[in-house]
Amino acid sequence: MRRSAHQGARRWVLGVGVLLLPLSDLGAQMPHRDGSGDITFALTGDAIISRRLSVYEEPEFLEVRRLMQGATAAFTNAEILFLNYDEPDVIPSAQSGGTYMRAAPELAKELTWLGVDLVSVANNHTMDYGVGGLRANIRWIEAAGLVHAGAGENLAEARAPAYLETPGGRVALISVASTFADFGRAGPQRKDMRGRPGLSPIRYRTVHYVTEARFEQLASIVNELASELSIRGSVRGDELRFLGETFRKGDAPRTTTVPHEGDLEEILATIRDAGAPGSLISRSVTAARSADLPNRLPAKFTASVTPSV
Repeated sequence: MRRSAHQGARRWVLGVGVLLLPLSDLGAQMPHRDGSGDITFALTGDAIISRRLSVYEEPEFLEVRRLMQGATAAFTNAEILFLNYDEPDVIPSAQSGGTYMRAAPELAKELTWLGVDLVSVANNHTMDYGVGGLRANIRWIEAAGLVHAGAGENLAEARAPAYLETPGGRVALISVASTFADFGRAGPQRKDMRGRPGLSPIRYRTVHYVTEARFEQLASIVNELASELSIRGSVRGDELRFLGETFRKGDAPRTTTVPHEGDLEEILATIRDAGAPGSLISRSVTAARSADLPNRLPAKFTASVTPSV
């Protein structure tokens, strides 16, 4: 596993790539080259480009390109949207992922020039320009020859793996995001109703544990504000909910995050289905911290979860 992080003034972004090796003995089943295990990955964090990369000739930069081109597969998180403002239905959403991310469409090919093969399109900027922006971004990414995962016309498309065929074997990419505006979640499709375009989500619940003395202080404040100012809050046994946060009594202060069971099971099922003999799996999780998003802290489980499949 290789992890990359970007620290900004108001936001914290975590890109994680987890490689799960084949579940079967490829050497026994596939005596040709892709069963040899001779495969390398180049995993990067966020790609936020607003100008051409191919004009630069610094030796250090070109060495990075050489390493990425030399890998069997190279991955990045496409944190910026490739689109033209006058494309159909490209309209800024009422809420962005912290700021509205956009780049000229031709710059998508700069990622190809750099050696990138796989990109995640599931992140806090996926829906910065609405459904039209999502569709335009995917069109330009595909035109650049990049394999993408993490967003689509409905939840099934957003969850689905994308595949890259390489001399070292077939690579499956599965991408999800844990921080996003709620309207950006893709929705399921029925036979009588279209699904909702959007990203593949992994929702989670945050619980803050505080000492009993601190809990009683909070409970007193909640009860007073509820009666004086009609501010919503509740205290039920050892759990307190106030201003959108959940508190529980504990031995020491700590914060935990628990993934949404339905989302987690869907993602694990996708990973299991993608892990057929002959396939390698690269999983991308993007979490962001932004004052403009409801879940401001990245879920801790995104940094360490490696599902057992």
